Amino acid sequence: MWFCRVFVLLAVLLGSARAATAQETPPVAQVDQNQTQSVQVQPGVNTTNSQRACDACPLRRVGMSFLQATGINVLYGLGNLARGEVTARITPKTWWANMQQGMVWDLNDFAVNQIGHPYQGSNYFDAGRANGLNFYESAAVAAFGSATWEFFGETNHASLNDFINTTLGGITLGEMMHRAGWLIRNTHATGKRRLWSEIGATAVDPITGMNRFASGDASRVSDKPQEFVPASLASVASVGGLWRGSQSSAFSAPGDPFLEVDAYYGDTNSGRSNIPYDAFWLRVRFGGGSAFSEARVRGRLFGQPIGNSGFQFSVIQTYNYQHNDAYSTGSQAIDAGIGKTCQVTDRTTFWFLGWAGLTVLGAVDSLPLGVTEKPDEEDTGHGPDTGPRFYDYGPGSDFGGLARLAHDGRDLAMFFYVGRHLYSLDGVRANHFLQHARVDLILPLRGPLGIGTSVEYFHRRSVYQDAAGSIRTYHYPQVRGYFTWSTR
Repeated sequence: MWFCRVFVLLAVLLGSARAATAQETPPVAQVDQNQTQSVQVQPGVNTTNSQRACDACPLRRVGMSFLQATGINVLYGLGNLARGEVTARITPKTWWANMQQGMVWDLNDFAVNQIGHPYQGSNYFDAGRANGLNFYESAAVAAFGSATWEFFGETNHASLNDFINTTLGGITLGEMMHRAGWLIRNTHATGKRRLWSEIGATAVDPITGMNRFASGDASRVSDKPQEFVPASLASVASVGGLWRGSQSSAFSAPGDPFLEVDAYYGDTNSGRSNIPYDAFWLRVRFGGGSAFSEARVRGRLFGQPIGNSGFQFSVIQTYNYQHNDAYSTGSQAIDAGIGKTCQVTDRTTFWFLGWAGLTVLGAVDSLPLGVTEKPDEEDTGHGPDTGPRFYDYGPGSDFGGLARLAHDGRDLAMFFYVGRHLYSLDGVRANHFLQHARVDLILPLRGPLGIGTSVEYFHRRSVYQDAAGSIRTYHYPQVRGYFTWSTR
């Protein structure tokens, strides 16, 4: 699906773009030989067109951003209609019925709600970015696109969980993909090299790319907007085998192959910033028991040093998706974190971060009491839009910690822990407490190559709201061995 292709492309390009980004320094002054004064030119400021925030920035067109968000809904609707989806047969009568009913909790399957809708929301968000709107203005476009789709894009009643996932997930994925598009785009090049860079950027950020081709910006030579030139770039790819445990036995054999990619855009550890997503961390994992098993995005909304203490305060927006034997979960959250970097030696650093925050909406797979095995959709006679739905929805809280020991910028050891509480409002009524801990040890080898191992532990405790207060627990260990390739 699009989501998986985009993340693979992004992770590869984050590493390859590192050198190119470091070389990109816009002019800060120009000297006219016929005058004695130097004229200072602020990077990224356009002096010839007031509708552009900078020379390479798109024209600011508020109306067009909302019009394109509506057009995206039309395209998604036509696509569903071409596939024979009954829910795409909309009429004014279905619109009125949706408005009368209001919002409900829908019965779409897990991947549609936790992956498909956030990706659709990223298109709405980028319709704002592609028309010169800032981050928060584009967030409003994402909410508009999501709400209009829920009421007017399908015959299904408008869904509250879809509106939240599409809007918040769309903001997280949309800004990340928009910035990745600017990494790929080479605005100084011409000819075929320029064309292919624009095509590659369009694959990641389609709305911006199409607008640039339509306006002629795709061939115009200019500096990149300074907002989208990160302070640093790095990526780490890990390939190896994963052995999963179970409730009844330590580990199962044979192991499953996996590919994991970590990408670091900007410096999330330090700096004073109120520019959303000037720094973010992305992790995706393929394989290891399922085709797509993990995705995490943590984008900094605000960063501020705490006095002269060396501590750093951050506000972070997160997108989370996990699929494993212990639980499948997805969530949208806002966290506040405090971190610090300690210089152990001239070449060795230790960094740690602790956070806690609000899970606006989370999902976790669940079984009703008395049901011991989740049936296949084919066995139930129901489709993905009609149920039954074997996962619960609700708000909650999350907290966690991350620590890294690095030598010359490359990780030697890493510890990660996250705990999440979800209170089920729809589905099986229960309180779910999910925990995930992981320790990695990495030995650098020659050049960017390294070898590592990690131990993970997943734990789930579900307290059901029945008369007996029934409790179920699940715990699963995982062990991995892998090779790494680092661009740090």
